[in-house]
Amino acid sequence: MFNRLVWQRDRMLLDDLVFRLEHYRSADWNGGDHFRFYKVKELVDQYANFFSRRSDFRPERVMELGTFDGGSTAFWYELFGPQKHVALDIEGRTDTSYFRRYVESRGLDGRIKTYWKTDQTDKVRLRTIVETEFDGPLDLVIDDASHFYRQTRASFEALFPLLRPGGLYIIEDWAWGHLPEFIAPDHWWAGEESLTRLVVELIEAAGTSSQLILSMVMYQGFVVVERGPQQLDKATHFNLEDHIIRRPGSRQLRLFLQLVRKLQRKLRRFANRFRS
Repeated sequence: MFNRLVWQRDRMLLDDLVFRLEHYRSADWNGGDHFRFYKVKELVDQYANFFSRRSDFRPERVMELGTFDGGSTAFWYELFGPQKHVALDIEGRTDTSYFRRYVESRGLDGRIKTYWKTDQTDKVRLRTIVETEFDGPLDLVIDDASHFYRQTRASFEALFPLLRPGGLYIIEDWAWGHLPEFIAPDHWWAGEESLTRLVVELIEAAGTSSQLILSMVMYQGFVVVERGPQQLDKATHFNLEDHIIRRPGSRQLRLFLQLVRKLQRKLRRFANRFRS
């Protein structure tokens, strides 16, 4: 599908579909009806790179968190053509007319379903949607919702156990905590915890056992977590922390060493000032 994409200054075209690139939105937009699309070409190129290495991956049951106005849902559906694609969003809106035309014109009413006013931290709600909409375990989960630690981890703990072994869980935009524009003290995300913490915890879980997490692949734009074969009988109570083994006191030791290094730097600066 990636070779069907046509990139222009402020839009991406996919056959007859128009995706307005919101990061490059022009003031004089005249592209007619469209999806609002927040993915940039660099990110899509990273996806093309990853899936070119996983040509064997053909998901039939897809769950997407964060659909905005449906543009990402159309994008993913055109890529995979799954048996069922369910997309949810916390916003209190309904499907746009452009999205509805897309679904109806292609006869996808039974294959694409959207849920609005749905909080990704509501684990019971997420599990109920999966049980209602799918006839088997999930093949793919794409989290492009809040981008915050607590919310994203809650969704992971609800949905990762519902993936089949070998299924993929994608967390998008995990690296925002390392980008200058996002870590400015006046940025409106300044008080939020970034997803780096969750990625580190997932690495710790992968290091603890390949039975839970078989593999992880990381790009700047997203991280892909592959489900291992471990049976999770108590999936409704899945807690990521229970699947991480750490050396006793290792965190405390790291914090202590960081404090020691800070004190050493201060002492060196003081000594330099005294000598001068």
